[in-house]
Amino acid sequence: MDAPKPLELVYKTVDGLNLTLDVFVPESATETSKAPIFLWWHGGGLLQGTRKAVSPHHLSAPAKHNLCIVSADYRLAPQTRLPGILADCRAAMDFVRSPAFADATGHRVDASKMVVSGSSAGGWLCLLAGTGVGYAACGLEPPSPVSGIAALYPISDLADPFWKTKQHPVSYMPRVIADEEVAPFINPAADSVGFSAPDSKRSIFYHYMVQEAILESLLLDGTGIPASAVGVAPALKTGKFTVPPTYIIHGDIDDKVPCSQARDVAAAMRELKADVEYEELPGVNHLFDKDPQCDMEQMYAFVARVTES
Repeated sequence: MDAPKPLELVYKTVDGLNLTLDVFVPESATETSKAPIFLWWHGGGLLQGTRKAVSPHHLSAPAKHNLCIVSADYRLAPQTRLPGILADCRAAMDFVRSPAFADATGHRVDASKMVVSGSSAGGWLCLLAGTGVGYAACGLEPPSPVSGIAALYPISDLADPFWKTKQHPVSYMPRVIADEEVAPFINPAADSVGFSAPDSKRSIFYHYMVQEAILESLLLDGTGIPASAVGVAPALKTGKFTVPPTYIIHGDIDDKVPCSQARDVAAAMRELKADVEYEELPGVNHLFDKDPQCDMEQMYAFVARVTES
């Protein structure tokens, strides 16, 4: 079966730049029976990637689960630091809730029922956007509340030793990546970009970041913002943030993002007596949901529960 064709819509960043959303509206949705929204951000360490990286289960969800799937591009680091990326997330959420989005989707989606989601670094973005963690520290107003969060194998805390320990080479690569290979992408003064194709030369950037343990500097250098301000579990433990219903899933042998990142967030949410479902998959690695056989049924059951009337 051919993949469904998305509706491509443009939203503007706070700086007036154009970024694109891919929108998949269920054929069954009508003005009187609107579909909830599942807004997803791609992974790549906030350094690489594209909205086109949706998984097979995302593409089948409009028909199978009556969900409007929205996949959003955002500007990439280090040309845009984390505050700008968080601002892009809020701008995307605001646009999806706007009259312009309603018009473009034929008034067949219900923006009052929104689950924010993401994979890997995108999972971190949805945790930050869904709880508001990090926004004040970045000088931003947090997004409006959402119906739920669905974080897949998320990054969540730069304090984890994984992000601070060099690997020469990284555990899953047979060689050390030379500085020259990432020179066009690591310069913060280079032109800002809002996506990178999976087969582009930038696709090695994440692995170089892990190799050199420089994620914090790539995201926060020059901002004056401490890494602790965007650590999800530590922030939640302060009791200053409201946690919507949350689903988190992670494989326990993940060698791209340690499973401790998800465990810590789930534990912090449980301490707050929040509505959290945590699913840990034994013997499963990163990007497991790219498998066409992975239907993510527990996640979609969660989404149905938190968006039901």
